[in-house]
Amino acid sequence: MKTIAAMTDFSERSTLALERARAIAAASSAELLVVHAIDDGLPRDILERRVAEAEDLLRRQAGASGTPGLRWEVAIGDTFWALHRAATNARADLIVAGNHRRRPLRDLIRDTTVERLIRVSALPVLIARTPVTASYRHALVAIESEEGDELVGVLADFGTARPAGATLLHAISAPAEGLMHYAGVQREDREDYRANIMREARTRLIASVRESPIPTEIKIVDSPPAEAIARFVEESGCDLVAVSSHARRAPVRGILGSISSELIRYGTTDLLIVPRIVSGRRLP
Repeated sequence: MKTIAAMTDFSERSTLALERARAIAAASSAELLVVHAIDDGLPRDILERRVAEAEDLLRRQAGASGTPGLRWEVAIGDTFWALHRAATNARADLIVAGNHRRRPLRDLIRDTTVERLIRVSALPVLIARTPVTASYRHALVAIESEEGDELVGVLADFGTARPAGATLLHAISAPAEGLMHYAGVQREDREDYRANIMREARTRLIASVRESPIPTEIKIVDSPPAEAIARFVEESGCDLVAVSSHARRAPVRGILGSISSELIRYGTTDLLIVPRIVSGRRLP
């Protein structure tokens, strides 16, 4: 990575995000840009005062951080667009944001700032929630199809902060099994069909991460994705979940996807969301 953009609203949540961004920047020899966004819909005098206050606070925080090459910017506009513009103009490779502040009623009717940022951005977004350590312990890489190597590749770019290990989790469903049941196909034949589906998926996934720089195991389960992710996080104690924002099965959520949205709003680990439009790459 060359540049990491950390979003801040000066809250405790964004302080944790800044610490995580600083750790990854140091581990990957990347430059760090800290961005604070201010809505341009404010009255002019209030807007000017808030910009001046934010600039002063960012300047003082940058001076006290001891981070070489740290830059800061106050971005003005619709919050998510302003953050997106600042990160894009800086040619950032990663955006780091703080955890979502839960507002149950508001969340029912509108997306969070991070969700809207992910919808418009072609950059991976990391949501920081867990205490910052030198590197992640273990990452759950939850995949829908064949994007596992893309997600692991982004994790590898974290440098020495990358996870010590990863599990590629693929929650599958045998698409024709229900029809086979109603057609009277024997149980043994249906089980053979499911076993073949899982075997073929495992073969593809093993091949896709064969050259992964992170030790990666494969886990294929017959379970709804959300349940599989929640169960693995609880049982394994992983501190990072990585998913793609590609959502073939959830078109109503647009490019983000219902699973990603649930993880943004209710997840407990750090969360990396990688837009598929970025990840056309493969592991070297």
